[in-house]
Amino acid sequence: MSVRSELSVSEYRHRGDQMRAYMEEQGLAGLCIFGAMRIFYLSGFHHLATERPVVLVLPLEGDLALLVPHLEEENIPLRTPHIEEVRVYREYPGTEHPMHHLAGLLRDKGLAEAALGVDAGGWGGGWGYRGPELGEVVPKARLTNVRDVIDDRRMIKSPAEVELIRRSVEFGNVAHSLLQDYTEPGLSELAISMRAAADASLHMTRVLGPDWEPMGSAAASAGITSGFKTALNHRRPGSRRIRRGDVILTYASAEVGGYVSELERMFIVGPPSERQRTYFDLEVQAQDVALASIRPGSPCSEVERAVNAFLEEHNLHPLTRTHIGHGIGIEGHEAPFLDLGDDTPIEPGMVLTVEPCLFLPGEAGFRHSDTVLVTEEGCEMLTYYPRDIDSLTVDI
Repeated sequence: MSVRSELSVSEYRHRGDQMRAYMEEQGLAGLCIFGAMRIFYLSGFHHLATERPVVLVLPLEGDLALLVPHLEEENIPLRTPHIEEVRVYREYPGTEHPMHHLAGLLRDKGLAEAALGVDAGGWGGGWGYRGPELGEVVPKARLTNVRDVIDDRRMIKSPAEVELIRRSVEFGNVAHSLLQDYTEPGLSELAISMRAAADASLHMTRVLGPDWEPMGSAAASAGITSGFKTALNHRRPGSRRIRRGDVILTYASAEVGGYVSELERMFIVGPPSERQRTYFDLEVQAQDVALASIRPGSPCSEVERAVNAFLEEHNLHPLTRTHIGHGIGIEGHEAPFLDLGDDTPIEPGMVLTVEPCLFLPGEAGFRHSDTVLVTEEGCEMLTYYPRDIDSLTVDI
């Protein structure tokens, strides 16, 4: 039996209606959106951003339209049949540059000389792309940046979005359980990570049904780093082999309907030393301080401020290098940020990661990361993998 793994068309249409209300208030005749994740947020069309521009045009009146390369044309009726107006160019750079095709689309919709909301000055997909800015191909258009307007709306998740994230959490929990089951001395980080990710992804195919496929590059993701590498942020699984006494830093997630969650833990291989217990417990306490500081109406900066006070009290602040967390949803990192420099008010419906860290250079890193939903009372922990050291000790 399959389960729902994507948002409804009505949700995307509701988002379009909300943006049209904003456009009317601001005197904008349309939107021209380049960012892949913003296009997905507003239309449901998910694609890989490459050198080939994909652009969403949303007029104040009339249906939205997509500019796409020919290789994407056949995907639209299969994946997003509610998008009926599609402008197709053959290839990049082509005999006529895609940005000139975009100018033609805007002229046909009466927007080439209008007030337009944009999220960027032009296509920024990388991959060797070169081309003119939007203002060069429609020089009489009056452009206003609405990037933050869209991203501010993305901060507050709808009930349907939260359900997809909850489903991501469930599959991430499976992936993480497999990481722990498969971890043993002598195996490489990469062998353990690949096996757990593959088996969790196969589990997803059984649950989500025969027609499901991930929108991103992976279904379930799972990985570990070990030993001294855990004190070096954003290292990747490699050929290092697990040893007795290692601290292991984990990562597990899953993409469902374009949405992700984040789950990270610390394993100890074999009985933990007293030093490992000390720093493990202090990191958990720091995370508890962060969780208790997430309150509607409070600024995001207050969460890091509270954690920093705890760290300074225990002479630990030099051991931390990152802010305390960030928004999560369509992307692994979204606004807002639990950072001293972000005073965005915390609001119910935000989904955040909470991940204070302690790094002992040359020795080990200590971090849990959990995904939480902000509620009227505080926050609800969506991830539920155990956080205590006994549960996270790998028996050998």
